[in-house]
Amino acid sequence: MFHSTAMVADYDLACERLTLLAGLRVLEYSENPQPEIGRRGGMVWIGDNSIELGQPIVEGGGAFRFVTRSGGGMHSVAVQVDDLEATMAHMESCGVRIAAQPMKEFCFSDPRDTDGVFVEWGEFELEVDPRFGATIPPFATEPILDVVHHAFVGAIVEDPEATAELLCRLLGTSVVFEEANAGKGEPRFGVSLGDCVLALYCMPKGQSLELWGRQYGRARTHLLALSVRDTSRIEQILAEHHFTVLRRCETGIVLDPSTTGHVQVMLVEDLLPGDPRLD
Repeated sequence: MFHSTAMVADYDLACERLTLLAGLRVLEYSENPQPEIGRRGGMVWIGDNSIELGQPIVEGGGAFRFVTRSGGGMHSVAVQVDDLEATMAHMESCGVRIAAQPMKEFCFSDPRDTDGVFVEWGEFELEVDPRFGATIPPFATEPILDVVHHAFVGAIVEDPEATAELLCRLLGTSVVFEEANAGKGEPRFGVSLGDCVLALYCMPKGQSLELWGRQYGRARTHLLALSVRDTSRIEQILAEHHFTVLRRCETGIVLDPSTTGHVQVMLVEDLLPGDPRLD
């Protein structure tokens, strides 16, 4: 995985809350007026991976429409490829259209063709990314949790099995786990992203507020999961800093997004079964 992406109505609030919670560190900040992007913000670092965190600045642009329509939150997942032109040809051969190509180095596939999961495909590296040689900046504020990994990205879809099959075909990866008896709000399938996992959940139907603390009416990327060293006493620590636990489940602890800067966060102790980092 190159990075995950979150688009929110208030970049500063999201940065503040995620810095306190999880030790977010800003790698770079910029303003991009291209309508396909149209955001202020940039790359941040949490755990062992980067996240593009942005706030819309172009009315009618892609980020603006996403935040206005959905309320914001997790937006997409980005992956690196060796040859973007070949990748685009492969996607088109699978019936997946290109939604936009803001620059020659990257593009977005049309989420209508990928069951609502929005994917960015790029063949470049970011100099500010620690995985490509940059130094991880120091904490601006000491976080309340010791985050180890950007554990996984979650998406809610109508048919997790069909979506897993499609994404594996597009990505050239494989399903890393399948849980036929997954409970409500638990992942059904996991798809390898190379060094991370995309966890596929069933649409919550009439239980969105109960499971996630907000309404999800359509398929989309929705969840940022972070692994921490110990969750045994975590609820007291979270409450002291005004983070609300929505529910505890088999996978981890779901936080109320209204207390995290409107980024849907789950805290877990363990990586998902089959995660490439377990090898």
